[in-house]
Amino acid sequence: MYYTVRDSAAFPDPHSHSVYNNVENRIVIGTVRKELFDEDTLQTRYLVDTWLDGVIVSIVCSNSIRFGGIYNYEEFTRQSYKVDDSKMPVSHSVIPGDHVLVACLGGNSREGIILSGYKHSGRKEVIDFKKDSAGTQFLNRETKVKATKYASEFNGIEKMINADGEYRVTFKGQPTNLAKLPAIGDEPIADPEYDAAIGSSYYEFDKTGSYFITDNAKENPQSIKIDKQTGKITITSGKTSMVIDKKEESYTITNKKVTFNTATEWNLNTKSTSIKSTNVIIAESKDIKTTGKLTQKGDVQITGNIKQTGNTEITGNLKTTGETLLAGGSYPLIYDIVLIMGVGNAGAPVVSTAIVLKTALTKAT
Repeated sequence: MYYTVRDSAAFPDPHSHSVYNNVENRIVIGTVRKELFDEDTLQTRYLVDTWLDGVIVSIVCSNSIRFGGIYNYEEFTRQSYKVDDSKMPVSHSVIPGDHVLVACLGGNSREGIILSGYKHSGRKEVIDFKKDSAGTQFLNRETKVKATKYASEFNGIEKMINADGEYRVTFKGQPTNLAKLPAIGDEPIADPEYDAAIGSSYYEFDKTGSYFITDNAKENPQSIKIDKQTGKITITSGKTSMVIDKKEESYTITNKKVTFNTATEWNLNTKSTSIKSTNVIIAESKDIKTTGKLTQKGDVQITGNIKQTGNTEITGNLKTTGETLLAGGSYPLIYDIVLIMGVGNAGAPVVSTAIVLKTALTKAT
């Protein structure tokens, strides 16, 4: 089957030309005035104020998205402004709603579609084009940053990428003057104000591939850093820190107090253990058992009974209160009982006993 294609320029049709002249085929700039929800189609719509031939024309628009499937989709809402008939805007620069590009579907101005966003004339640019690409560090989060190549913000979440490809996401929170931002009037739109005690937390990837997250508090900040080059993970909470070193296979804790709470047991397996305390070491248990050789330097004060199996070497004084049982019974120093024969007061022979202590060195006082 063959088709004949007619060139409209060569074969003009007065009727089609009249229809074409009545079609709105321009892409215009508009400001989102109000968010609507269609109960019939269950779809979100936007009432967009556009400027057509010097007249404000409101068009009901749907939102264009990158993915249009049932399972592949994208959803987001656009910022509108409070409608007040007593205050008509002088220009778009004093309207706080999102500026968008609008096209009419099929040329019908009653059915518009938002193609994309458009830079609002009332917003100050974050990226400073005067900065050269040599700067790579982010500066003050509330003002400008150095050598930023990408910046975006949506609902209090700010994203930035600098010249070295370092990526940072900052939680700014909702503006404290949020009630004033959607209002319109003859004055310029107010800048958002944020609470630094709540916002300013961020995470980022630097040019070395390391990852860093922090609450960015002005005093005693908390942070986690995964250093890809050194192989260390540093966790900081104020003056408390823990460093995990994968090369050394070690971790170091710096803090004031450590507490372990376990439901059943706690095991410590190591070749060498060193415990140092400048004040006191307290051990409380129903039953304390040790195995091996115990070497003690310094004074030992014990209250209660001691049962020891094995060797004990003590340098210093040993003070005990209570019964002490060593190998050989309660009186291990008794070696012999000597019989002594003598004469009593009446002149009769008397037999008495003496306890002989067999020790290498005995000092009597």
